[in-house]
Parts: sequence; C-alpha cells; structure tokens
Amino acid sequence: MHVIVVGAGLAGLSAAGALLDGGCAVTVLEARDRVGGRVCPVGTTAEVPIELGPEWLSADGELHDVLVRVGARVSPSEGRRWRRRAGRWENQDDLAERNAKLVERIRRLPGPDRSLTDALAECCADASDDDRSRLLGYVRGFHAADPGTLSARWLAEVEAEQPADDADLRSLDGTAPLLSALNTAPVDEATRLDTEVVGLDWRPGRVDVHTGAGGDSVTGDAAVVTVPLPILRQLPVTPELPEIRQAAALLRMGQVVKLVVRFDEPFWTDVVPPGPMLFLQIPDQPLPVWWTAPGGAPVLTGWAGGPAAQRLAGTSDRELLHLAIESFAAGLGLGDEEVRRRIREHWWHDWSADRFSRGAYSYVGVGGTRAHEVLSRPVERTLFFAGEATCGEGLNATMEGALRSGRRAAAQLLANRASGAAPA
Repeated sequence: MHVIVVGAGLAGLSAAGALLDGGCAVTVLEARDRVGGRVCPVGTTAEVPIELGPEWLSADGELHDVLVRVGARVSPSEGRRWRRRAGRWENQDDLAERNAKLVERIRRLPGPDRSLTDALAECCADASDDDRSRLLGYVRGFHAADPGTLSARWLAEVEAEQPADDADLRSLDGTAPLLSALNTAPVDEATRLDTEVVGLDWRPGRVDVHTGAGGDSVTGDAAVVTVPLPILRQLPVTPELPEIRQAAALLRMGQVVKLVVRFDEPFWTDVVPPGPMLFLQIPDQPLPVWWTAPGGAPVLTGWAGGPAAQRLAGTSDRELLHLAIESFAAGLGLGDEEVRRRIREHWWHDWSADRFSRGAYSYVGVGGTRAHEVLSRPVERTLFFAGEATCGEGLNATMEGALRSGRRAAAQLLANRASGAAPA
C-alpha cells in the first residue's frame, strides 16, 4: 500500500514513521523547505535554544518520552510570576488557582454552550474585575484565543484535563532533538520538501494529490492529511467532504507573534522583586507576556497571543522591535533607551503571516467541543486526518496532541489494512 502524507510537522513525521514501520510505502509532501511545521528551532544563543514555535511540554506523554529517549535534557521551569500594572508589582503565582474558581463556575452553567465572554457575564458578574481580567488575559495569551468566540464548555474541559501549569517543562536542548528523532533516515528519504499541496481528488482506494510543483500529482492508495486548520479549510478536495468542512468551521485558529531577544546581561534581575522571575505580564502593552530562559541566560521571549497578535499584523521587523522595547521597558519601569542599548540579537515570527499555517494553534469555538471526533474519523478507509486540531483530551494546540494524532491516524490505516477492509 502506498500512502501519501501531506505535511511534515510533528503529526506528519510521526504518521510517516509508524506507516513505514508497518510496511507501507510512504511519500511525504511538505510545502516548507524544512521539516517540523510549526515546531521551529532556529539555533542557539547564549547556550539557549531559540524556539520560534512551541517549547513547553508536560512530564507525561509521548513527547516527553521521545525527548528523554534521545538524551535531551528536560527540565522543570522555576521562578516567580509577576504582573506589572500601574507601576506596581503584583505576584501571579496563584493565577491558576484563581482562574480555576471561575472556570468551575462556568462549568456548572446549565444550557447550551456559549462564548467565554457571555459565560462570565452570566455566572461571574459578582467576581472581582481583577479576577475576570486575569482569566481573560490568560485565555488571550495561553490559548491565543478571542474570549468572544472561545467555547466556555471547551475551556472548562481543557482546564480540567490539561491546565497550563501541567506544561511547565522545557528541553534545554530545544526541539531539534525531537525533530531528529522523528525524521529518521527512512522518513527523510520519503519526504519531498518545497512541495505545496494545492488539491486532492479521491475515491475509495485511490488518492491523487496535486502539487504546485509544476502541476505534478502523486497517486496513492490512501492519504494522511496533517495540514494546519486554516489550510485544511481551504484545501480543494473532490468529491467534497461536508462533514469535515463543518467540523473544521467550528474550530478557530489562534494567532501568535513570538520574539526572542538576547541582551548583554540579565539586567532585569536588579529591577524585579527578589528571586528568579519566570513570567512577566504587562497588560495593555503590544507584547504583554514575557518569560525568561533557563539557567539565568540573558535571553527573554516576548509573546502576543490572540487579539494582541492580530493588532500586530503587518508589523515590520523594526516596528516590532520598537514595540517590544516599549513593552518590556514599561514592565520594568525603565526608559526605552535603557532596554534598547542592551539588545544584542533578536529573532521573531508572526504565525498569522505564515502562509503555510496562517496561525499558531487551534482553539474550540462555541459549539465545537466534539469537532475533533469528526476530524479524526477516517473517510471511506482512504482519507485520514491528523494534526493538533484533530486531537481531543485537551491536547489540541500542543506538540503532544500533534504527535499522538499522527500515530493515531497511522494506527487507523494499518488496522484497516490488517483487517482487509481497505478497498482494492
């Protein structure tokens, strides 16, 4: 059996490896000039990995196991969480606990699903403005979501199953060892880079995948489609797949701008309250979230998620760096020039402007809590779908979810082949 895997992110690489191990012939088609998709390591600085995509993981799961197996140094994060507002330092170490109380009230709301904004108005009008603003800020940042479209029911589910505090580990070697582990020699040999898929024709037992590379097509017996949600929505498929389209329409794509900055030294340690800092939140700034690198390195990551990222759309490198300086300086209560003169290097990526992803990761819109079940269901034992948006159990939007979804799709395909169910 010849299987075409569309996309060489974590889902595509994990699916391809499992299918090759299962005895299938595999062709992987990847639009970028590299593997990894939204996992995007770009080297190191000050002995710290530069990650323009995801970097956080939990202690449980296949992702953690792969990193440990290949010898990556996985370490828990340490430090205090601070918010700087109106010139005051506010400790945020109890953020998860305070959010959980509101989310539990949301979970108990009767009736149909509604947006987080509407749910807060219904159940939590008596909560303090500060508690509501903390939860909204968390959702915009961590989930890269718009509270006006995010499903309140899904938020309650995901916070029960995979709260943010569970993903508190980082690989001191970055995500490069993960990609090396998944992109084995057989997978690498099966992969065609710079090959954008522009359409797909299918019937039971046959798939013709059309590429933008000179109008060429690749034909297989089945396909595993692992593209990001916005690409899936717009991918021409003949015959159409109305159930897949409807399910995908219930999900949303979170937007993120991520910036990594190396300074001459970690000068902020002399400004913030005593003790190591992990996170700094600066509400109402263009880049409202910052976090430190392991080991006290002079490296910071700036983050704008959800509506904040949308407001940065189209920003140039020079403009973004200026806004970053303005944001961090405001957070420390320093002048812009004091921050600017200490910068040595910077790297950034606007995921909404990335034509091969058009966003960072998915979240669930109102009424979409079961959409992943439809997206993870094979079509006529010929088309299979993977990617973080197809994963449930609170694992969408995570590297773990992407990895598991690729292996799930491969297992579905191999089970069909073993049972003799695949069409001739």
